[in-house]
Amino acid sequence: MPARATGQDRAAVFVRPTGIVIALADGAGGTSHGEVAAQALIDAIAADPVSTRWSTVIGTLDRDMMSLCRGQTTAVVVALELGGLAGCSVGDSGAWRIGSDIVDLTDGQTRKPLVGAGCHPFAFHASAIGGDTLLVASDGLLRYAKPQDIARIARGPDIAAAARALVELVRLRSGALQDDVSVVLCRAAS
Repeated sequence: MPARATGQDRAAVFVRPTGIVIALADGAGGTSHGEVAAQALIDAIAADPVSTRWSTVIGTLDRDMMSLCRGQTTAVVVALELGGLAGCSVGDSGAWRIGSDIVDLTDGQTRKPLVGAGCHPFAFHASAIGGDTLLVASDGLLRYAKPQDIARIARGPDIAAAARALVELVRLRSGALQDDVSVVLCRAAS
């Protein structure tokens, strides 16, 4: 959900033969072409149908100034397969595993430099999500809401309603958003 007329966040879910891949990018608003850099990240993930070496994909994109148009972006990529999940991240967007507690899968990531500025991708792995909920979100949610409120809503029975409620959680009384908000929630099929 964009905070202004046009947003710089991008998110996509790709179905692959071995599972799904979630990609989220938040173009840096303080630099020009953040939205171009964010879309370039989504495009790079879409173009790599079998990779789980996301740090290589992100690192290659980081050096591709033509694709980024000198813009910068955060990145979170998570591949969910039967055996577990593998991901990579840069910046202040994040991936959380929410069950009885919150596990920040991206806790060790570097916030800066971003993709497009000499980033240092952080790789992470975890077991299959089982009955937990996976949250992938931009800082528009993670910065402006309390973790316990995010977790409470994300655990709700209707995952689509929970995603909408997370956006509403950070909406101002005026109806505006302080920043773009992107949220992807995922659970294993019952």
